[in-house]
Amino acid sequence: MASNTDLNTDMTRFPLGTTRRVDAERTELKFERHYSAPPESVWAMLTDPEKTQLWWAKVRGQAKAGSTFDLKWLNVKDEGHGIETDWWYGRVVEADAPHLLELSNSMHGRIWITLEATAEGTLVRFNNTVAVPEEVVLMSLAGWHVHLDHLCEALAGKSVDWQHWWDNFHPSWEQAHALYQAR
Repeated sequence: MASNTDLNTDMTRFPLGTTRRVDAERTELKFERHYSAPPESVWAMLTDPEKTQLWWAKVRGQAKAGSTFDLKWLNVKDEGHGIETDWWYGRVVEADAPHLLELSNSMHGRIWITLEATAEGTLVRFNNTVAVPEEVVLMSLAGWHVHLDHLCEALAGKSVDWQHWWDNFHPSWEQAHALYQAR
């Protein structure tokens, strides 16, 4: 894997995501990002288990309606104990390559991603409806903000070195979290 030293750590290059209260329990997190890659390349990064590990999580399943699509985060703090997170079980609600991926996940609720070809590459609209306490909403926003930044890096041929994520990118997450808190 590539070293994290050549990956972006400044979380201000992309606009902040937004939130919308759905009801008393659920909040929708929303991001719009432009990437300079075609929709097919972004789609592969979202759905190919070998590529998702470059920027997001391990994936178990396939991008086909009704298929399993389980996630295992890789950005956990390992203090020498070989800590691994559990799989968070999910399903593909809808998949229309390379335009729409809708997931339902035991930990992350509903994730809905659309890809639109533009003259410059791809416009990604990322929505995540979560049922979490209010104080966790901004933490989730910061987490997706950093992961979507990692996606930009992966599309440029770079990969996160997950073993060192906590040391290299937790400060970036803290920066993004502070930006959301200040807003």
